[in-house]
Amino acid sequence: MHVAVCMDSAPNRKQLERLLGRSADRRIEADPDVPYYVQSYGNKEALLARPFLYDLFFIDLLHDEMNSIDLIRALRAQGVIATIVLCPDEVDLSGELTEEDDVLVLRQPIRTDELEEMLDRALEATLAREPKIDVRTNSETIHVREEEFLYAEQQKNVIAVRLTDGREIICPERIENFAARVHGFEKIYNLPDNLVAHAQAIAKTGFGNVTLTDGKKFKVSRRWLKFMESEIGKRPS
Repeated sequence: MHVAVCMDSAPNRKQLERLLGRSADRRIEADPDVPYYVQSYGNKEALLARPFLYDLFFIDLLHDEMNSIDLIRALRAQGVIATIVLCPDEVDLSGELTEEDDVLVLRQPIRTDELEEMLDRALEATLAREPKIDVRTNSETIHVREEEFLYAEQQKNVIAVRLTDGREIICPERIENFAARVHGFEKIYNLPDNLVAHAQAIAKTGFGNVTLTDGKKFKVSRRWLKFMESEIGKRPS
């Protein structure tokens, strides 16, 4: 789960980072299949530039031309459907929230048990959504059905996602983050370090490599080569 913290109070921001870090360590130890990533922001600009990367937001802005409520509504206006948590401290703006804002409230100082409840609710909401692949660009999240996905490959500091309709979507993340999000899809495989591919995208296997349907070749381990040969053998002729 990807978590964003946006607070203009540095001490509050650092304290929440510490609490989230401890919680993430415990959660990853209990369930390594659900990784946690935390990114902090001291102002709104960077967050609004890439909001669709996140599954959960913690927000407390006061000393800015855009306060917490303004930022929350800006995120919703952009189409963000992830869980948002308002964390009031000096001034409590929660009374300005409406039902349409769809926001949880976690008052500071933050108690560990209340933080855990927010993380549980956010994770439950994330998992309850229709199972689609989140393809996250700088400006939007594109929800892709499993059968629409061909492959994703690492290209320097971004990944390129190829879909069956011919689109190539550039995403500002590492391939391991993408691989974690598609872990539960039965026919999508994390092959070498720079490739995640759907079985339908693999045309053939060779000596230490796989060839995709568009002609690209990638090196793979012997273990994965045997596995993919088995998968290809199961396809109807």
